Amino acid sequence: MKKCVVLCAAFFVLAFAGLGRADDAELKRELQMLKQRVQELEAKLKAQEAIQRSTAAAPGDTQMGGEEPTSIQDMIMEKFGTLSIHGGVLTYYQGRNGPNIDDMDYSGTSGAGYVADLELSFEPTPNGEFFMRIHAGEGQGADKDLDDEGALFANLNTIADDNPENEGVSVLEAFYTHKFFEERLFVSVGKSEQVAFIDDNEFANDEATQFVGKPFVVSPMLDSEDEYAPMLAVGFSPVDNLEMVVLYESTSRPLLSDEDQKSVWDDIFDNPFVAAQMTFSPEFNGLQGNYRVYGWGATYKHPKIVGEGTDRGWGIGLSLDQMVHDKVGLFARLAYSNDNVYEVPWFWSFGANLKGMIPNRDDDEIGLGVAGLKANDDLDNDGTEYHLEAYYRIVLSEHLAISPDIQFVINPLGDTNNDNVVAFMIRGEFNF
Repeated sequence: MKKCVVLCAAFFVLAFAGLGRADDAELKRELQMLKQRVQELEAKLKAQEAIQRSTAAAPGDTQMGGEEPTSIQDMIMEKFGTLSIHGGVLTYYQGRNGPNIDDMDYSGTSGAGYVADLELSFEPTPNGEFFMRIHAGEGQGADKDLDDEGALFANLNTIADDNPENEGVSVLEAFYTHKFFEERLFVSVGKSEQVAFIDDNEFANDEATQFVGKPFVVSPMLDSEDEYAPMLAVGFSPVDNLEMVVLYESTSRPLLSDEDQKSVWDDIFDNPFVAAQMTFSPEFNGLQGNYRVYGWGATYKHPKIVGEGTDRGWGIGLSLDQMVHDKVGLFARLAYSNDNVYEVPWFWSFGANLKGMIPNRDDDEIGLGVAGLKANDDLDNDGTEYHLEAYYRIVLSEHLAISPDIQFVINPLGDTNNDNVVAFMIRGEFNF
């Protein structure tokens, strides 16, 4: 641009020189001076351009204005741009009636509570991800007194299960997952819980957005062994609609007396929890389904229900979910646990998820569920404890929802003489 300006100036000087009727000698002298001046300016422009090119190409240097070179910026974004932060706060108010169970009167109770989770994920490698979940919470809701006294086989408020009591804030999960062979194989190692890898379900697995009663979140006897501990999980998907997972996890021996328990961080290879699950995920007319079969073993010695001696804890189960319509999904669970050591050897549940059934409420969901927990034949009362639950999740925005929920428990502890339990909840969700 500068060169063009100089040439234009020379042109105008020549024109005005001709108009001024200068003699030839004077005109030649002026032309020579202009030519020399143009050459000097061209030389300066070339020198300046060379300096700018060398400065931009110097590795590790800082450009004018303090900006990092583009290559370093790309490297930083490539590493730290994979960091994502998600979280949510769940608040609730839950109350229940005052039943008489096993000749003990429980006064009606109600209370508020909350849970807050912050989730961070980071991909340090193209095929690896580190995940961490930080949790805080307070409140028991309708489980107050009932849970402490063991008045039900399955509790009414799964939301409160992860609350750290007096610990304030707790890092519940922190593990790394690496995927191999075009994501056909994964290996996870770190700290998590057993039910993060087995007994999952599309419509009955998330107490924050779905059912809150334990029978509609996870198998209750499996849940009695569930805890956050050091673990190793390996998953393999030989074909698109089939996945197999095996799990090894340390255990505190949670069903033993306090003096016989241990920290999950001590002796992690001593009598661990082991499990495996196979999931078949077909589509029927474009409608997705998941059919899971799993088995698990809590290999430490459990006291027997009757008599002296001990036995290992173990169980097997099915967890199924299937879309049958664009707006209707069905689910079911069936599980059996070692009847030598568990109060409830047989468990079943089934129900439905209905989405967008009300006009102009396409994102709202209705959940309906029925469950049964069959008491051990060796107990004084060997009947079935029945749970019924219904909720309506009202989605107000992408980040906000509220859900009224009602539960009804018949024959607590499998005894027809016990009073039925009725519990109500209103739940509010905020997430980001």
